[in-house]
Amino acid sequence: MTAITSDNLGRAAIRLPMAVFWPATFLAVAWGATEYTDKVPEVIRGLLIYLPYAVSLVGAIIGWRFNRSRLVFSLIAVSIGHWMMTGPASDIRPGSSGEIGYVAYALLFPAGLLVLSLLKERGLLTRHGIIRTAIFASLAAAVLALAAADQWLVKDIAASVQRVTVQWLSISMIPDSWIPETRIPEPALAAFIATVAYFIMRLIVLDNPPLESGALGGLAAGGLALHFAGNIQAVSVFFTAAAVSMLIAAIQDSYRLAFVDELTGLPARRALTMETMKLGQRYAISMLDVDHFKKFNDTYGHDIGDQVLRMVAGRMARVGGGGKPFRYGGEEFTAVFPGKTAEEAVPHLDALRQSIEDSGFTIRAKNRPKKKNAKKKSNGGKRVSVAISIGVSERSDKNPTPEAVTRAADQALYRAKKGGRNRVSQ
Repeated sequence: MTAITSDNLGRAAIRLPMAVFWPATFLAVAWGATEYTDKVPEVIRGLLIYLPYAVSLVGAIIGWRFNRSRLVFSLIAVSIGHWMMTGPASDIRPGSSGEIGYVAYALLFPAGLLVLSLLKERGLLTRHGIIRTAIFASLAAAVLALAAADQWLVKDIAASVQRVTVQWLSISMIPDSWIPETRIPEPALAAFIATVAYFIMRLIVLDNPPLESGALGGLAAGGLALHFAGNIQAVSVFFTAAAVSMLIAAIQDSYRLAFVDELTGLPARRALTMETMKLGQRYAISMLDVDHFKKFNDTYGHDIGDQVLRMVAGRMARVGGGGKPFRYGGEEFTAVFPGKTAEEAVPHLDALRQSIEDSGFTIRAKNRPKKKNAKKKSNGGKRVSVAISIGVSERSDKNPTPEAVTRAADQALYRAKKGGRNRVSQ
């Protein structure tokens, strides 16, 4: 698992509020909507019960299209919960079959979302996807079998099995005064709290991937749906909020797949194309290239080369002067400066070049000890310098289009390389 560092903690402090903005907004809207469901026309209230299924279906189609089995399973879990809470488990009186469905789902829902986040994405129509489908189907079948035990077991045995199951899933662990008043059993409540903390940690460590944000929102909304058990309108509203949170996460994840470079986290070539379409009559475009990158890759390996690219991308993300960085391809990057001339962009590009040169890069020794305080048998790593060459050009009568300006910047980059590298050229 990725370690928590001061760097990603700093990024999380900026991005975490944005990551939870949409889930929190959906929850707030859903909470407000529950106050007015009685004032909504009866026809609309009748349609409300179908809304979670419709939203889940749209999200599942997106998940299937982009091989996001985790998203599909999560939305199926939301749909099953809504079906149970508005049908078989709408009556959760002690001793009823609905009680078993309620307490079992309350525990399995957060646990399922957590397990899905831990499993590596393998797609739906694969051997792993089919195995996961079988496992989750088996769990759902087991819950249904317990809830309907009186239909296939002797009544006395069925009642005993159901009673023991509810007792185990509803066991009291802490004083009642320590927990809020809710119908959610304590083991399930503990699972919800632990899973919320887990997803917040994932948002920090993994730089706020959309699916984690959607899962967090879906988890919170699902918990509120369980809290309002018995109120069918409120249950439908909160399960709709859970499905919407996951759907928006799916859309954001699809955008990231299409427009964000997976290795560096910078906007990719397609995002650059979209950006150039918005440029006005005044702008500068720069092309950046890591010096001697092929030799670096051949000497130290592609894994180290990837780390260098990520380091360069991290510095580029902080380029000044309103520059917008992109990964162009391979070891090439670009930065667009809307409203700037090449001369105005040069100081910011030179500061970027200097910051990368000053940063350097440490290549860790292969035989370094795993434990932090263990004695080292090697020098711990080799310090090497990393440099970039930059070419920049601006829109002019000679170069009237972004494509022409990019070609001119590429030619300037070639002059920087020919002139000795580690420099900015116009």
